[in-house]
Amino acid sequence: MIYLNVLKGTDFLDIAFVQGFMLQEKFPELKDYKNRKNVRSIQIKSIEELDEQRFIELLIETSELIKISKSAWKP
Repeated sequence: MIYLNVLKGTDFLDIAFVQGFMLQEKFPELKDYKNRKNVRSIQIKSIEELDEQRFIELLIETSELIKISKSAWKP
């Protein structure tokens, strides 16, 4: 799951990945903002900061992680 937030008191878009800690080794740009246990995120202040290709890679990897997680819950 992915959340897009502008957090109170910040000037950036926080793109948060639930279970993002599992992606952190492959994507070191993911940050542990405010010591969240499982969530990791990238923060961007402008669209120009976003590396589109890297973001697409991250989304693909996230979707694979979701597929694996869903299959683990099937009987």
